[in-house]
Amino acid sequence: MDRMNIHSYYLLKGKRIIPITFLISIIIHIGIIIAFQGISPFSLLRAERRTYKVDLIRPPIKEIKKNRKQSDPPISQIHSELPAETKEATISLDTNNPTYHPYTKMIKEKIFNYWIYPLSAQQNLIQGGLLIVFRLGRDGILIDCNIEKSSGYKILDKHAIKAIRLANPFPPFPENITVQFLNIHASFAYQLTFE
Repeated sequence: MDRMNIHSYYLLKGKRIIPITFLISIIIHIGIIIAFQGISPFSLLRAERRTYKVDLIRPPIKEIKKNRKQSDPPISQIHSELPAETKEATISLDTNNPTYHPYTKMIKEKIFNYWIYPLSAQQNLIQGGLLIVFRLGRDGILIDCNIEKSSGYKILDKHAIKAIRLANPFPPFPENITVQFLNIHASFAYQLTFE
């Protein structure tokens, strides 16, 4: 009997210890979290509380609509001319114009680094010339590239377009070129030489 009572005593005592331990653990964890965040009950009491007052003022809707009508120009006053920053120029890659020549020379050199005469076209005695128009933005990025006059052979047209695309991006426009876009006409001639 004594053993039963002792066993019951420890069993009841064990049941009490678990909730007490759990409660102590929660209190310790809350204390650690508060300590790591720099919050203490004493600092909350000492801190000055600030109050800010913000007034939001908005004019009545009628006044907003009236001001909007006054600021919008009548349709007859809107200029139909494009702003200066959207102007463009169309030039030849072989231009001698002193404004564009140094820039087109750099472009031509870059394209020629990628331009090849396809071996299969040479072996089949295919030759011809074509004209391509490509468009550049001020940053030198290729915007568009189209064949204006075909050579009559897809393989030659394809390799000329490929050379322009591989050369992209081109150098940005120098300061003396003030347009926003350049349309450049480039002619490519594939000619076989026989010895």
